[in-house]
Amino acid sequence: MGRSGVINKQFAGEENEAYHDIIALFKIYRSVNWRMQVKVSQVKHRIQWEYGTDIDTFLDSVYQAGMDINQDLGDMKERIETINRSNKFLKLIDEAVELMRKFHPQGERLYWVLYYSYMSAYRAENIEEILDKLEPHFPKITRIHRATYFRWREQAFEAVSGILWGYEEESRKIMEYFKNNYESDPKYC
Repeated sequence: MGRSGVINKQFAGEENEAYHDIIALFKIYRSVNWRMQVKVSQVKHRIQWEYGTDIDTFLDSVYQAGMDINQDLGDMKERIETINRSNKFLKLIDEAVELMRKFHPQGERLYWVLYYSYMSAYRAENIEEILDKLEPHFPKITRIHRATYFRWREQAFEAVSGILWGYEEESRKIMEYFKNNYESDPKYC
C-alpha cells in the first residue's frame, strides 16, 4: 500500500508514486503566510509612496485607463505574480482545513489542533503550550493528554490530506514551489 502526501524523491517509486508530505506543508505554512503578508505590505507601501493611493484605487485607475500591467508596470509584475501564487496556495490549504472543520465528524477538534500547531500567527514553544491553548475549546475534557493530541493531529493530517490531494497536479506545484522557496531557510520553519 502506498503513502498519501506530496511527491517526495525520498519515497518515490512504484509503491509510493502518490506520496504527499502533508506534515512538511504545515510546517512551512506559518512562514509562507508571514512572507506573503510582508510582500503584500511592501507592494501596498510602494504603491502608496509612488502613486499616492491605495492598491485597490490604483488598480482600478490602471484598468480604467486601459493600461496593460504587463507592459506598463513590468518591474512590479513578478512581485505581484509571486504574491498571487502564494495567496492561491494558502487559500487552497485554508479551504481544505475549513472544509474539514465543517464536514468531518471531529472537524472542530481537528481544526483547533492544526490551528494552534501550525496556522496561528503565534508559534507555541512546545506541546504543553499547545495543549493549554486547546483546553478552552474542550471544556468537557479536564486535560488533553499528549498522546491524544498526537492522535488528533494525525487524524487532522489525514483529513486535510484527503481533501488536498484530490488536486494532484496542483499539489505537486504547491510542494515544489514551497520546497524550492522556503524549506532551505531554517529560521522560517
